[in-house]
Amino acid sequence: NLGLFTGWEDPPLAPDGVEDAKNAGKLLRLHGFEFDVVYTSWLTRAIETAWYCIDELGDTWIPIIKSWRLNERMYGALTGKSKQMIANEYGEDQLKKWRRGFKISPPPVSSYSLSYPGNDYKRTKYVRDLRISLSESINRSWEARKLQIHRKFPKSESLHLCMKRSIPYYTQRIVPEAVNKGKRVLITSHENAIRGILMHLCEIPEEAMNQLHLPNGLPLVYNVKRKCITLLDDGSGVDPMTKHDFGPAAQYLFRPCELDDDFFDEMEQKQALTNDPKEADAMIEKEKEVASI
Repeated sequence: NLGLFTGWEDPPLAPDGVEDAKNAGKLLRLHGFEFDVVYTSWLTRAIETAWYCIDELGDTWIPIIKSWRLNERMYGALTGKSKQMIANEYGEDQLKKWRRGFKISPPPVSSYSLSYPGNDYKRTKYVRDLRISLSESINRSWEARKLQIHRKFPKSESLHLCMKRSIPYYTQRIVPEAVNKGKRVLITSHENAIRGILMHLCEIPEEAMNQLHLPNGLPLVYNVKRKCITLLDDGSGVDPMTKHDFGPAAQYLFRPCELDDDFFDEMEQKQALTNDPKEADAMIEKEKEVASI
């Protein structure tokens, strides 16, 4: 691990990441999870994470929907550089501000840089949900001596800007087309995009976001009905909360589940079904579907 700012750069999943994805799939399978749809980013490492995970689950047939709005944060001119290099050049304090500052963006990348997403044919060809950049369109049309319509790709993003695309994608796309229809959803994305979605789901305050750490390859199960996140027992006998570092903001991430009337009705039904194994099994299967969303 070289500690590089990868951002929108598109390397394949590292060997450790492959193992993490496979282990995540095995853990979800161990607890009986199945999914109806996968949402992921346009970056290879997230797509491959989805592949390895659903392969372990035996769900390789389910649809995978990709969106750049689930991409990792765009690190601008820091892209491809090591964190140690940045610390040596700008100091530890500035590095911390760029990494963890909620509304502080790193220096922007140049329009002519290979790290600028607008110079990637795959993105310029298929992205249609970004507004047009007048300045980029004029400059590129002048150089090409013909009309070039160019969209406003990010040249740098703060954590706040990254969340301004990942949260609406969840609320305006994933929720209406999957969650509200009772589908079981798997999202394989990147730390900062996921942090944005968790900020929305768990009502994490802005000032606590720089204190939230998300371990790689660890399934976080959100129960839509009871509005809470749970971790899965991996059979090691070690409490996941002590095994993984979620940072000081973990208190917001793992709030107690809401116990509504439906919860108590289900408990009564379970009690009544103790003498009917088939009905009890059906109830358990229903709960798994809800818990896996």
